Amino acid sequence: MTTLITGGTGLIGSALAEKLLARGERVVLFDAAPAESRVAELKKYGDHAQVVRGDVQALGELIDAARRHRATAIVHLAFLLGAGANQAPERATRINILGTVNALEAARLSGVERVLLASSIAVYGADDQYPPEQLPLREDVPLYVCRTQPIYGGGKVHTEHLAQAYAEHHGLVVGGMRPSIVNGWGRERGASAFLGEVIDKPAIGQPASVRFGDARVSLVYVEDVAEQYVALLTVDRAVLGRRRFFNTGGDTCTVRELADTVRKLIPDARIEITSRGERDFGGLASRVSDRSFEEEVGYKRRFSPLEVAVAAQIGVARAHAG
Repeated sequence: MTTLITGGTGLIGSALAEKLLARGERVVLFDAAPAESRVAELKKYGDHAQVVRGDVQALGELIDAARRHRATAIVHLAFLLGAGANQAPERATRINILGTVNALEAARLSGVERVLLASSIAVYGADDQYPPEQLPLREDVPLYVCRTQPIYGGGKVHTEHLAQAYAEHHGLVVGGMRPSIVNGWGRERGASAFLGEVIDKPAIGQPASVRFGDARVSLVYVEDVAEQYVALLTVDRAVLGRRRFFNTGGDTCTVRELADTVRKLIPDARIEITSRGERDFGGLASRVSDRSFEEEVGYKRRFSPLEVAVAAQIGVARAHAG
């Protein structure tokens, strides 16, 4: 089995690649700007890990990579994230919307049967937009779209409709995840970039400073997200016929509580937390359920509760720092 991963050297892509390679499978890391630090970690797998510099905006490049490496599945993770998408709507439309269409078209034209996409909890509204009985949010609640990320969140809703269309009209097996804020070492972009301040810096003895301390967030560790994608690569196609997109789920906490967890694990951590009384992180939902994934796919998150995931990330940060 050969899986082509767009955005393959990003946080989730490289974690997924590591898991597939460890199982003896082949992986093609398709990325416009490969992260050398993450590529270096995969070199131990030899020619089972191939890096292809390419742009998801170019359909021909995706088709060439899929055919040349005989891909049997595509996991599409190349997106312009969060606030960046709203600040550059034209670029976000090309990368996030056209890029998704190209990934699906490349699969259709290359005979790749299964495509997994990345949606987001940005398709939901904030917690206070839902009645209490709908919390934590399941996949069937109304999609109001995060109020501060209309281009990004709206694009993810469109992504989900594209998945449904290609499944219905072209017979592809298409599905994906709606990740919460993903924490993991080295995250420098997107909604979870602040986690590098709260976790990665104290792990190596550096001071950290973070705002919005009272904002509630839903955090999921990258290793769990990677395992969820691994599970979707082999799950019976009937499961994805019943439900295209699943929540990753996550542990709910305030940023201040996250900092307290870091201090518990690193007693001398220097973390300054300020707040203006924010209730949430820019309107993102903070209470999201992964019960559907556990029930229908069979994977239960291993890096929970929060302290387990934070301890894992501290360990990785220290390993990279030597």
